[in-house]
Amino acid sequence: MDRMEQMYQAVKQKLLDLEVDPTQPIDEKALVRETGGSLTLVRQALDRLAEEGMVVKQRRRWHVSRAATASVMREIFEVRTTLEGMCARLAAERITQDQILRMEQVHRDFERVIHEGDNRALLAVDRKFHQLLYEASGNRYLARALEEMYTLIYRLFYFALDKMGSVRANVEEHRDILEAVKAGDGRSAERIIQHHILHFQRMVDELL
Repeated sequence: MDRMEQMYQAVKQKLLDLEVDPTQPIDEKALVRETGGSLTLVRQALDRLAEEGMVVKQRRRWHVSRAATASVMREIFEVRTTLEGMCARLAAERITQDQILRMEQVHRDFERVIHEGDNRALLAVDRKFHQLLYEASGNRYLARALEEMYTLIYRLFYFALDKMGSVRANVEEHRDILEAVKAGDGRSAERIIQHHILHFQRMVDELL
């Protein structure tokens, strides 16, 4: 693989992994530093990615294509909705008392940070809630796959926090998920969390 191809693959992967902020102009110099290449190679890679519709040039600055970002998110959500539902169902069957206590504490943290109006803290609590749910599934491969997908979405949402509206409904959905898991009602837990993921997807779609 020649240097041009290596740079193209490296930059493309950064776009797919949302390591490049999709809400801001692309920093060409940062890409040079991160890839160890040259500015010429970075620009050639961006030209090639523009032909594929992954980036666009506006006012002499490169930007991640909204359509490309939306496409990546759609693929992630298609998988995440199914796997997150499976995870909630398994958690309802396997969760331990200690895990229940920890999830209850996280939900109390939800209530606290929403009253404080701190969306960044809220996002961190949301991640902790889902990580505990993944752990409670008792399936490390499922947990690993979901954590990887959550990380990609987390990056995008972190960049767009200032555009978020009310998240009260999001917190209430977490309470319903927790109650279904605690009751050992796998079907309800699966249904509620899938609705929760679809609601979250609509919020992301609006940001894109």
